[in-house]
Amino acid sequence: MIIETKGDVVELSGSLHKNQWLTIRAAVNLLLHDHPQGIIVDCSHLDNISENGAKTFLEAMRDIEAAKARIVVANLPDNVRTVCNSVPGVRSQLAIADSVAQARSSLRMAAASFVNQATAANGKKSAIILVPLLTGLDLTYGAHLGGRLAKDGRSEVRLIYFLEVARTLPLGAPMMAEEQAAQESLDRAMQYARQLNVPSSTRVERVRDATEAILSYIRTDHVEVVVVGAANEPMGGEGHDTFHELVDSLLHRSPCEVVIGRLKAGE
Repeated sequence: MIIETKGDVVELSGSLHKNQWLTIRAAVNLLLHDHPQGIIVDCSHLDNISENGAKTFLEAMRDIEAAKARIVVANLPDNVRTVCNSVPGVRSQLAIADSVAQARSSLRMAAASFVNQATAANGKKSAIILVPLLTGLDLTYGAHLGGRLAKDGRSEVRLIYFLEVARTLPLGAPMMAEEQAAQESLDRAMQYARQLNVPSSTRVERVRDATEAILSYIRTDHVEVVVVGAANEPMGGEGHDTFHELVDSLLHRSPCEVVIGRLKAGE
């Protein structure tokens, strides 16, 4: 097997008949230094693979996820994909993209890092105002309301889109349409926060259960206020259920202050 690196991509070619992760790991660690959001493994020139060879990907996923990054495999030939699907663990955890471009887009959109726009004027640690973004909430009004609460100059607004990934998919699996929608929602919400000139940041969190993830984030990051924007128009179906489940859980289980707001009718 031949291993080549280029930018954020590890290219594999030839045959992969045994677990080669120890050989590949040094190259991957160098790539992660420059691309902490994750790396891509391009398999377009991989001729064949054995079950032991497929375990290379399993070892890679464990190590890279331990480093708080992601790995996406691209351009898997049909015969290689068939073998990978036959190996327990690899089949259920391997994040696969149709192309390097698709994999790179997914990594960039879901980069798990905050970009703070400012710091508190008094130099003290800012209080965190969390505005969760997900289907069923008024994304823009939640951001606007969070920004108004942060106008005291001592608070930071964190706009986080909690992207739910089905349990039948690997947590890191590319979801192009959903990721694009999440990014567009974050961009719109950030515009509202910036209009109020408050410290703000954005992030996409890939989760299994949005409500449980929001509650966990509140506890671990010591959030002081969580802000939920209610839709002005009546909701139905999934959006209605999402909103009421989240609000009920926050009111009964959240350790922080909970603010639920709705835009004035007609505005």
